[in-house]
Amino acid sequence: WHHLFGRGIVPSVDNFGVLGQPPSHVQLLDHLAMQFVKEGWSQKRLIKSLILSRTYQMSSKPDPAAEAVDPDNTLWHRMPIKRLEGEVIRDSLLAVSGRLNPKPFGPSVAIHLTPFMQGRGRPGNSGPVDGDGRRSIYISVRRNFLSPMMLAFDTPNPFSTVGRRTVSNVPAQALILMNDPLVIEQAKRWSDRLLADSTQTADQRIESMYLTAFARRPTDAEKSEAISFLASYSGSSEQNPANANKAPREAWTDLCHVLFNVKEFIYVE
Repeated sequence: WHHLFGRGIVPSVDNFGVLGQPPSHVQLLDHLAMQFVKEGWSQKRLIKSLILSRTYQMSSKPDPAAEAVDPDNTLWHRMPIKRLEGEVIRDSLLAVSGRLNPKPFGPSVAIHLTPFMQGRGRPGNSGPVDGDGRRSIYISVRRNFLSPMMLAFDTPNPFSTVGRRTVSNVPAQALILMNDPLVIEQAKRWSDRLLADSTQTADQRIESMYLTAFARRPTDAEKSEAISFLASYSGSSEQNPANANKAPREAWTDLCHVLFNVKEFIYVE
C-alpha cells in the first residue's frame, strides 16, 4: 500500500511498534492481511487487487468539501499526486528514447563517474553514461560514489535502512533534467527515433511524442505551441505545420528535451 499509494495504512512503515503511528484504517488492514494469507501469500495477487480498486483509480484533483473534512487526506478521499522515484525517472528516460534494455538478470553495470566524483577509493573504470541501457536496479552502488541524478531525486544513501524515502521538489531536480548528459543523450536518441520514419508529418510526430511520454494526446494548445517551436528553427514564427515539417534534427532534439522537463513526466496524478 505504501509503495502504490505513497503513504502506508500505517504511515511509519519502518516502525509498527508503540512508538510508531497507528493505522488509519484498522479494518482494511486486517482485511488485506487475511486476504494476503488466504491467497497463498502472493504479492502479485495483492498488488493486482489494490490497483484494480476504486481507491487506487481515484482522481488527484481535490474536492473542496472533502478537503474541509479531511485536509490531510488521511481517509483517502482522493489519490495523492506522486513524484516518480529517481530510478523510475531514469528508466522512463531510457524507455521513451528506445534505449531501455529489458534483459533481466546478469552482472551489474559500473556507475558512470563524472569529473566531480573524486575521493578515496574511486573506481578505476567508469561505466557508460546510459548504464548500457540497463534498468536502474542493475547499476552498481558504491557508497562514496553515488549518481548525482539519483541523489537529486532523493535516492537514499546506502549507509542504513530507510523505510520511507524523502520526496522533495528542489531546483537541483530541474537542473539535472536540463543539463545531465544522460538526459541530453536520450533526447537525441528519441529525436533520431522519431525522424527515422520519414513518412510521418510533424503533426503525427508530436502526437506520438505525447502518447509516448505522457500516455495521452496533446491538447490543441500544446500541439500549436510545439508546431510554433519547430517552425521557429526554420526561420518562421508562424504556426504553420509546413514550416514545422522543415525543422532540422536539432529542433526535434530540443523539443524532446522540453518534454522531459515537463512536470507531468515525473509526476503522476
